[in-house]
Amino acid sequence: MSNNPSTSPRVFTYLEPRIPVRSNEHIAILHQAGRATMQGAEFLSEGLRCGHRCCCVAPAALRLGMLARLRECGTDVERHLQDQSLQFPLTTRGAGELLDFAKKVFTEAEAARAPAVRWLEEGVWARPTDISVPQFFELHSRLNYFVKQYPSVALCRYDIEDLEIPHLFSAIAVHRHLLVEGTLVRDNPFYIPAEKFLAMSPEDRERDLRDVFRDVGFDLTKLLTTLAGYGQLQRPPAPEAT
Repeated sequence: MSNNPSTSPRVFTYLEPRIPVRSNEHIAILHQAGRATMQGAEFLSEGLRCGHRCCCVAPAALRLGMLARLRECGTDVERHLQDQSLQFPLTTRGAGELLDFAKKVFTEAEAARAPAVRWLEEGVWARPTDISVPQFFELHSRLNYFVKQYPSVALCRYDIEDLEIPHLFSAIAVHRHLLVEGTLVRDNPFYIPAEKFLAMSPEDRERDLRDVFRDVGFDLTKLLTTLAGYGQLQRPPAPEAT
């Protein structure tokens, strides 16, 4: 994680290994247990140093670990919690309440003239709450509106070993950008814009990805490799030596 995300006016921060992330991007990080592609605490601590408003949405069981990692990064956690530049919303709220919370995060950042918002989510925390999994991903689809309207980056980390296949399809569909197998897919071919996603049935949302999954023999590793292949095709060519 870079300590100076403003080295380029177009680059918001970097994910390892120095993958540039631009402002107004909503990224799904698909990783295997124990092989996360970046450390969420570094993403948040970097933002707090830069005066950003930071929000971490995660199951209660993961929050203590995140707070400990933030302290290890040298973050004055108590101060940032007190002034609400760092927030951990309760995930026991209903879908409408969490949507209102997201609006509040961005509205307060604008009122405080914060230079940016950083939103980090850890996994699909909907299952033990009053929010169904379809509602969870509908919230994520709506999050695209907020990210577009204010300087911000939303990172959503998913352990693919903990995801049911339909939930993985939904995670892919609501994020325009994916980080998979160390490759950034900047223009996800299976992304569905919010205005279209919210009007579709769950079956229609998954149709194209189910066809691809069938084509790769229902092999999850091959599906992820196919997605990474899209990202590799999108990479700009390396400059020629002079």
